[in-house]
Amino acid sequence: MAYSSTILKSLNEARNICLATPTTYPQVIPGVLPVIGHQQHLSLRRWGSDFLAETFASPVVSGEDKQKMSLLVLDTLKGYLDRKTAMGEEEDPAVIKSAVQCAASIYPYVFCQTLSNSNTTELWSKMASIKSIILRTMDDSAPGVRICGVKFISRVVLVQTPGLIADPRRPEQNEISLALLGRDHAVLQPSQLEAEASGLLDRLLGVLQDNSSEALVVTATLNSLSSLVHRRASIGNKILTTVLNFNPLTPAKAGSAAMGGKERVALRSMTRTTMSFLLNVLKRNPNHALAVRLQQRTEQLRHSLVEIFSDSGPGKRAAPDGPIDGLDNNKRMRLDNQMANGTASQQQHPQHPQQNMAPPPLPPGEVSYRQLFTLDPDPSAAGFHVEAIPLHTVNQLVLPLLGSIDPARLHAAVTAVQRRFLDYKQRPPHTALESARAVAGDEDEDYDPMAEVSMAGDRAQVMNRLDQAPPQGQIQEGPIQPIVLEPGPPLSEQEKEQYGKIAMTRVFSTLADLDREAKAKPGKKLDESKGFNRLAAAGVGQDREGWIMLLTRLATRTTFSLDGDQDIKQENQDRSLVKNGKAYTIADGIRQTLLTYVMDDFRRRIDVAITWLNEEWFCDRLAYQHQNPSAKTKPSMSAGDLPHYTQYVLLTLDTLITYLDTKDGKTLIRFLSEIPEIDGRVLDRVGKLADDPERIQMCSQALLYLIMLRKPARELAIEKAVELWKGNIDAKGAMGKILTRWRPDVLKEEEEEKGREVKAEA
Repeated sequence: MAYSSTILKSLNEARNICLATPTTYPQVIPGVLPVIGHQQHLSLRRWGSDFLAETFASPVVSGEDKQKMSLLVLDTLKGYLDRKTAMGEEEDPAVIKSAVQCAASIYPYVFCQTLSNSNTTELWSKMASIKSIILRTMDDSAPGVRICGVKFISRVVLVQTPGLIADPRRPEQNEISLALLGRDHAVLQPSQLEAEASGLLDRLLGVLQDNSSEALVVTATLNSLSSLVHRRASIGNKILTTVLNFNPLTPAKAGSAAMGGKERVALRSMTRTTMSFLLNVLKRNPNHALAVRLQQRTEQLRHSLVEIFSDSGPGKRAAPDGPIDGLDNNKRMRLDNQMANGTASQQQHPQHPQQNMAPPPLPPGEVSYRQLFTLDPDPSAAGFHVEAIPLHTVNQLVLPLLGSIDPARLHAAVTAVQRRFLDYKQRPPHTALESARAVAGDEDEDYDPMAEVSMAGDRAQVMNRLDQAPPQGQIQEGPIQPIVLEPGPPLSEQEKEQYGKIAMTRVFSTLADLDREAKAKPGKKLDESKGFNRLAAAGVGQDREGWIMLLTRLATRTTFSLDGDQDIKQENQDRSLVKNGKAYTIADGIRQTLLTYVMDDFRRRIDVAITWLNEEWFCDRLAYQHQNPSAKTKPSMSAGDLPHYTQYVLLTLDTLITYLDTKDGKTLIRFLSEIPEIDGRVLDRVGKLADDPERIQMCSQALLYLIMLRKPARELAIEKAVELWKGNIDAKGAMGKILTRWRPDVLKEEEEEKGREVKAEA
């Protein structure tokens, strides 16, 4: 222990020298690393990890020095993070926290070094190993380590996403991003890095999409996303859409009464951080396409925060015990004496006007609820519109006002309203003829031209009603009976089909008009609300997404019953119209039209196909669960439990493959990554791409994406790669790169078999 204290004293002196003269860091770091390795004492490891994190986060150290020093500290950082595997004991959380911070700082420099030198395979392998350890263990670590892990993920996404190149002639001054990477680099593969960045971004956004209540993680995520929105415009809209849909007050709305002080502070912190995030985006770009939604969401969060936390909680100041008018008991006694002596007459207990005045009588004729409950004769009180007061202010005022009302006055007012109501009920009923005489007057009275002119409108209206009334002796009083129209003749099957096609044509023509408007005004495009719980009619007539959601719901949910069989549900259970051996339904017509609509411009409309197929999968699962309530296995494509989804995902993929070009690899990868389920038949379609030598690279990239980032389909994709490697000579090179990592035993068996053939021939 004394030895460690002596070493720490020397290390602190070296640190002070570096802080005073930053140019000495490159000389100090190589000498310090052997002393602070992962096998040293805990106090030395803590000092070393803090020193490394401080060094690479310092703004006074030049980028060139950081890039040189980053190559030296990789082994030390890996030893800190992988201490349990190497030495069998857990590392201290403080050491791991500083190591993750340092890894986040050096990641761009290691990427830049690998980018400029293709012979640095070992260097990038070390950095990839550190990244793998952090991503694998951060979710189960302490809160401080998780926060640093969020920062590391955001730095990886920032580096592995294409950025802007300010000056192509001076690459050393451009920001480190994927845009600097060429397509033919020996170590770094742009498609793999970009796909990994997309997956890590989804992992970050998943914290907000799940409405997490961990304030530290949510705050760290929002702070990290702020820099990504500012510096990466390509993913800015996706991040903003997720933040706009994030509601930090969900736990409070579920039950604010059961929350303690710590939970309330956490919710306030998350809400204020979200508001600051949105306001900062507005300040940086006031003309942003989502500026209106950002402003509206900020106001909504502000009002929600006031409404939820406006009630008297543990942090509110209690009401004062003394009188609210500032008079204590001694002063009240002196005032009472003055009143007894006549010195302050008519000033002690002022009377409310309502106590001295009788309520106004009810007017003749019909009486409204306002007139029945109005007891104050002052006309200004009756003319005040209560809706002018904001709702949250009314909620704050109602309870105190009800508590301050005198019970005797309240009882007297209720009694007065009851008496007025009973008097009104005892009045004789007014007939239509009496009302007409009251308006028209007696026929024996003298003729008055001015009165005739003034009452012409009312008299004409009443007399018109009297003309249509029955004779006087047959007047019937009572509620007006509803008018029921006769039903029209039933439609034939041909008419149903014809009208259905006309409706589909009109809907899709409206959708085409919205597409043209979106192309003409891309800045005014509304954001899309994802999810199976979205209202299908929300935004219909205003945005393209509302129409698409309405069409997909019509195709998947309206012609589909859960009454024991997954069959077509039509009016009157009539299935007489059959075409090609199958009952015609408007749902199938919408599905075919949707497929045609997507394929007309599949690069722009692939999102429509993904939304539609997700809805098909969701409805098939609901039908399976309803028909098999005791089933313990989940429905799958291979078992035939998802008939509609299986049919149309294969049909969509068959049609899409015929249109795909060599530059459409991202479109195919997006389709395969966002459809909910994949089986061998889907991969058979992907494997057909390898029949065309120009599209072998697209096929290999799609299979590699499924292997790396879609674990349920990994084995199927690997088996398809093995099949193509054995059966397609042109695809051997591309599939061999995949099998080198994921199935090396197949390559080894092939080499051994070739060796045996050579020996046999010899």
